[in-house]
Amino acid sequence: MMQFMAIRQQLLTQIDRGLLAPGKKLPGERQLAETFSTTRVTLREALAVLEAEGRLYRRDRRGWFVAPTPCPYDPTQLSDWQEYFGPYGGQFVWHAQTKKMADAAISDHMLLPPFGQVYEGEGRVCIEQLPVGWIRTFLHPDFFPAVWETGDKARLDHTIRTNRALAMAEVSWSSAWEALASSQSGGLEVAPGTPTLTLTRYWRIPQADTWQTVRIDQEWWRQHAVALCGRSTNQKSGSAQQVD
Repeated sequence: MMQFMAIRQQLLTQIDRGLLAPGKKLPGERQLAETFSTTRVTLREALAVLEAEGRLYRRDRRGWFVAPTPCPYDPTQLSDWQEYFGPYGGQFVWHAQTKKMADAAISDHMLLPPFGQVYEGEGRVCIEQLPVGWIRTFLHPDFFPAVWETGDKARLDHTIRTNRALAMAEVSWSSAWEALASSQSGGLEVAPGTPTLTLTRYWRIPQADTWQTVRIDQEWWRQHAVALCGRSTNQKSGSAQQVD
């Protein structure tokens, strides 16, 4: 067995036996390297494997920590991130709310007219003060006309519950593991290129003889944050549909 995998196994055994509890900070890399009589390069290989497996997570300039049990997450059941993750100790906060001209991809999905506008919001899910999810949502203005009137207190579940058509929406989703871009890495407080679970969700309602897309969600999650359940509608093996 290669040395970094042996180190990975020793750390994993301590985690599984409860000797390293969820949320516990590991000793510094220098100290760990000395403990395992190895180099920091080899140690980092072992830590990176455990991070990819969702057993450790890293905080920028703070070190390595034992990951908690991931939250079960069925993307078809989520209408609002605070409502869904609140019972798991999560808190969702909006960081930006805008109304702007939709780009070509969003316009095509939502069947918007030329120069049509769309509501866009970005926010973050934190659990125990750790950023675990970065969210971007696009909302059709005809179906979410007053969504940003309450500012950072806006709740999408309230809008959906008071609109019968939205409440009956069909939700499809797809997911993939991808390297995090710099535009999202700051929100999750990780380095660009960190592996993350990306998820894209489409909300559609029947309109005349077609299906109208009224909402598109994009999400980026730390490896340890969620455990997906429910059935993905992804048609391409392992590749999430992307909205630029």
